[in-house]
Amino acid sequence: MFLKIQNVPDTTSKIELYIKMASYSYQKEKNSKEAEKFLFEAKKLADNYGKPLLIIKVSNEIGVLYRNLSRYSDALLMHKEAYRLAEMVDNKNQITLTLNNIGVVYRRLDDNSRAAEYHLKALKIAEEIRDTFSISVSENSLGNIYSYSSKFNEALLHFSNALRLSMLQKNLLGQTMNLNNIGEVYEFSGNYEKAKEYYFKSLGINKQLNNEKGIAICLNGIGKVLLYTDFPKTAYKYFSEAATINKKIGDKKFIAESYINLGRSLVMLKRFDEAKQCIEQGMRIAHEIKSKTHLQLAYETFSTIYSEKNNFKLSLQNYKTSTLYKDSILNEKNANHIATIQAIFETEKIEKENQILKQKQEINDKEYKRQKYFNYSLILGLFLSMILIVVVYLALISKRRANKLLSEQKDEIEFQKEKIEQQRKNIELKNRNLEEAYLIIENYIGKITDSIKYAEQIQKSILPDIDVLKCIFKETFIFYKPKDIVSGDFYWYTEREDKIFIALADCTGHGVPGAFMSIIGMDLLNQAVKQQGCEETDKILSFLNNELREKLRKGKEELILKDSMDIALCIINKKTRELTYSGALIPLFIVNDGVVLEIKPDYASLGTSNRLFNKEFRVHKFTLKPNSWLYLSTDGYIDQFGGENHKKFMRTRFLETLVKMNYLNADAQLDETEKQFEQWRGRNEQIDDVLVWGINI
Repeated sequence: MFLKIQNVPDTTSKIELYIKMASYSYQKEKNSKEAEKFLFEAKKLADNYGKPLLIIKVSNEIGVLYRNLSRYSDALLMHKEAYRLAEMVDNKNQITLTLNNIGVVYRRLDDNSRAAEYHLKALKIAEEIRDTFSISVSENSLGNIYSYSSKFNEALLHFSNALRLSMLQKNLLGQTMNLNNIGEVYEFSGNYEKAKEYYFKSLGINKQLNNEKGIAICLNGIGKVLLYTDFPKTAYKYFSEAATINKKIGDKKFIAESYINLGRSLVMLKRFDEAKQCIEQGMRIAHEIKSKTHLQLAYETFSTIYSEKNNFKLSLQNYKTSTLYKDSILNEKNANHIATIQAIFETEKIEKENQILKQKQEINDKEYKRQKYFNYSLILGLFLSMILIVVVYLALISKRRANKLLSEQKDEIEFQKEKIEQQRKNIELKNRNLEEAYLIIENYIGKITDSIKYAEQIQKSILPDIDVLKCIFKETFIFYKPKDIVSGDFYWYTEREDKIFIALADCTGHGVPGAFMSIIGMDLLNQAVKQQGCEETDKILSFLNNELREKLRKGKEELILKDSMDIALCIINKKTRELTYSGALIPLFIVNDGVVLEIKPDYASLGTSNRLFNKEFRVHKFTLKPNSWLYLSTDGYIDQFGGENHKKFMRTRFLETLVKMNYLNADAQLDETEKQFEQWRGRNEQIDDVLVWGINI
């Protein structure tokens, strides 16, 4: 292979080929020595060729390889050489890339203070040149630093920004890292259900990409969540699978983590001798790569083992050592330094904005001076005219009356001029005040809109993932169109043994108030099924009705009557194909072979009045035929005004649409549902949130 590459005539192409072969050797063949050999051939060529950008690229590639091999000192040496050259040629893109690379190495060394410093530098430059990829990398890395510093809100903010940018770029590899890191934040903060949800999302994309390293990281994350929720046996299986992949890859950091996690699961299984062997292997590698995080966890696990064996002296010694490592990673000085760097970054950003404003002011000042000099010239001209008038007056005394009239006219002109000047100044003052007021209002509107858009991301993350639903049902689609960014309509799903629970609801209002009601609704559904153990549709709706009344009560007796919820709830038995339905103002439509069956709901909303307290809801049961389609919809679709006569869409037209598209697949039905709605609405305003859910059983 070396001989073939050497026969390539173009030096740049030869260097690119060496880099590709290095990547193939490391990632596909797991041959790090061969990869290093290819990269050093590329480095030698780049140095001799003398093109800085090629040297920067090769140096960074070598640095990344060394980082993956846990040779952190060598990695820093190569990245800093690349950084020096990038600064010398003033290539902003390469500067941001290299700064982020250096930051990642320091983070691997648990030096979060230095890592934050480099990532913030990279973020500042990336924002200046609008390098979306580098901004995403910096945001993700800063999220990791805040996560390990237990600042979970800040971490989630950075990870969410990074995920949004990765999705805009359609960068699947970036999305896997962002999703995994969000899962890790939820794991650290004790929200294990959310952690597992994000780990599995990341795992799915990693498997799609055949990214072995990413798969191993996700398996480790899922294993830790299972460990924390008292499933050590299952956790051990996930850790074992991750360990096999990490050994194959050869990344010492993750090999150490796998051994230590295996040891922790064995401790919970009371297999202390095996646990001790795993921890010792992990500790040996952690010492080799100087990983304080893994050493802290290893000593902490040793403390637990000795405590279980009643050797409290050794348990205490290991606990103290663990605490020392923990303090060195998360000391107050380190956290404060990170906060200081962040504050400096924000301050510099504000100062730059102020500098732009100052430049605008300087331009305005120059214009004012120009106008001022013009006025002086005008006054001087008037003054010279006065002298001429006096001379003429002295020479032509006979024309006194004419001169007197001329003088009076001049005085009137001066008076009008001063009056006009004063009016101009008043107008300028009012304009400045209006501009300042406009900027303040625009700023507040921007902040409010950003907050609502962030709330939209949160609401979307709470709703079931459509990809998960597609795995549960034969076919399914969801047409979800909020009126005002966030929605009062929501859909919900869960499983319990052989039963699938689905619900679609319409909360009072739309926008932010409706969104809050939707969160309450989903929470109560989870309580009813997962905590109360309800498995009958009428009892679940009764529970929601009573709980909503209690939650919406202002005082002891007063009820907020305007807040309520319409809902359709179904339970499907996967084995018998039996469907149970109860509803409050939302019907169920079953379509089979072009025939529509409408199951009517109870005509009362949940949580509305005293007379509905402990109300009993009707239960409808059916055995579903093969290839049956279920449809649930809130009233936003059928109540939409449009068409030639500006009328509502209405129920009859909606049923015709269901029959017409019954023979299509889920994706085509979604397109038809959206197309029909948009064509009907035309240029009319959307009047309510819209939600239609179709399921093929």
